[in-house]
Amino acid sequence: RRCPPLSGLPKEPTNAEIRIMKLPKKKPPFILQEDGISRVELLVSIALLTIAVSAITGMLISSMRSQQVVTAGFRSQLNSRTAIYDMEKNISEAQRRDTYGNEPIFQDDLIAFPSQNEPQWITYLYTSEHPDSSGLPTIVKVVTDGVPSLPLTILSSDKQLINVDPDLSEAATVERVSGNAPIFSYYDEEGNQMSTPVANPRDVRSVEISFKSTVSTGHAQNEPTVSTIKINLRNF
Repeated sequence: RRCPPLSGLPKEPTNAEIRIMKLPKKKPPFILQEDGISRVELLVSIALLTIAVSAITGMLISSMRSQQVVTAGFRSQLNSRTAIYDMEKNISEAQRRDTYGNEPIFQDDLIAFPSQNEPQWITYLYTSEHPDSSGLPTIVKVVTDGVPSLPLTILSSDKQLINVDPDLSEAATVERVSGNAPIFSYYDEEGNQMSTPVANPRDVRSVEISFKSTVSTGHAQNEPTVSTIKINLRNF
C-alpha cells in the first residue's frame, strides 16, 4: 500500500528550470573585479591622461605668452606716454632764440631748441643707430650745453622715447606712420604746414609729432599703435 505524497515537500525541478539555473553569471565591470585592471587598460589610461595634460599645458603656455605680449605693450605705452609728456612740456616751452641769438632747428626727423634752463639746448632725434635699442628705430632726447653740433652724436646715456628691456626680451620699434612721412611736422600761424628744414623758425607756431610703435617679445608682437601729438609753441 502506497502512502500519499506529502504536500509540503518541494517538487523536482523540470529540465527548463535546470537550464536556467546553470546559466553563467555576468562578470561585473573591470572596476569591480577583484583581479584589478589589465596591462592594456593601464596603458590606455596613461595615454588618455598624457593627452589631457598636454592639452592643458599647451593652453597655459599660450595664455602666458599672450599675457606677456599684453603686459609688454602696456609697459611700452606707459613709457611712451611718460616720454611724450616730457616732449610736450619741453617743446611747448621752447625759446625763440638763445642768449647768442641762435634760433631753433626744425627738420623732419630732428627738433632742437634752447630750453628755459640756459644755456641748455634740448634735441629730440629719430634714429636707428642708438646703442641701447639693438639697432631698432627709436626717438632719443639729447641735452647739450649750447647749440648741438649736427650731425648729432648719439650716446648710450641718452633718454629713449620707448625703452628696451633686455631682461624681458622686449624690443620697441618706432616707425614712420607711412612711407617717408616725417616724424616732426611744423605749422605757421594760419595752420599751414611748412616745408622742412624750416627756413624761418620764428614763423613756426605749432609742432606735430607722429609715429607708429610696435612692441615685440620673444614669441609675438602687439598691434602697432599710432600716436599723433600737436604742440603749440607758447613763446613764439
